[in-house]
Amino acid sequence: MQRKVKYKILVAVDGSDQALEAVRYAGAVMPAEQAELVLFYVGTGFPEVFWDMDENPLYRSKKKRVMGWLANHQLTIGEFKEKAFKILEDAGFSQDDVRVHTRVKRTGVFKDIIQETYQNYRAIVIGRTGVSRFKDLVIGSMASKLAYKVKHIPTIIVGGEPDPGKILIALDESIESMRGVSSVAALAGSANPEVTLCHCLIPKSFFRSYNTSQDIDTDEEGWKRYRENRFKPYMEEAAQRLMAAGVSAERINREFVMAKGGVIQQVVDMAREGNFGTIVAGRRDDATFFEAHIRGRFSGKLMELMNNCAVWVVS
Repeated sequence: MQRKVKYKILVAVDGSDQALEAVRYAGAVMPAEQAELVLFYVGTGFPEVFWDMDENPLYRSKKKRVMGWLANHQLTIGEFKEKAFKILEDAGFSQDDVRVHTRVKRTGVFKDIIQETYQNYRAIVIGRTGVSRFKDLVIGSMASKLAYKVKHIPTIIVGGEPDPGKILIALDESIESMRGVSSVAALAGSANPEVTLCHCLIPKSFFRSYNTSQDIDTDEEGWKRYRENRFKPYMEEAAQRLMAAGVSAERINREFVMAKGGVIQQVVDMAREGNFGTIVAGRRDDATFFEAHIRGRFSGKLMELMNNCAVWVVS
């Protein structure tokens, strides 16, 4: 029987505990019957000239120390792989559904990861922090940069030990926001997760200071109803996309909240109070001053504020 074609998920790892949590999260969120996970590790390696230095007496005196470090490093990565495979096996992944791709660093870890994302992947998963002896191998410092650089697939940044069971989608009228819905539907919909669609309403007094042309003669409660009714078609479109992918109607919640303390803080507070392990946010490079102000560069700020949570950044 022909093997079913599955979508590929790139998991960038560096041997750290947080990278292991990224593996755990990916295995829990992506259905094993649909996903193939590729654990991608960029190693330092050694150029050929390294092996030609035996004739140099200065090198020979240091060779034992260098080779000892290399052996320990390889042992650490080997142990990481064993743990990762055990986690994914427990999550229902077979050996055929998990691959390890190790590459010797070419142009730098950051650029090598970006280049790899173009090899027919549907998303990239990475830990928010990392550990390495070399500055350019600290994946944690790259996570937010990858989120802004990688635009063709979702970037999923895992912080702490998130609970994958509940997903909060910050929904607005942008194309990027609805792409976030589609990404959840495509990658996790068949697992039937609990999804909350959240739209933050801007108070009338705040909105009017930037949009004098849209002055509606009503009180705050009337303004709230007006904005809810205006957005409901977007909310229903998002719900339909999720249900078409396998999420049952009873597991889709719709929430309208007034963002009195700011949109970002409202989403963060809601995620913490509701024990959400995932926040999905669209990223917009072309935001106007007003949009940037109320969103606060939404996805980037969420990554800074959240612990024990995975943030999906979708362009």
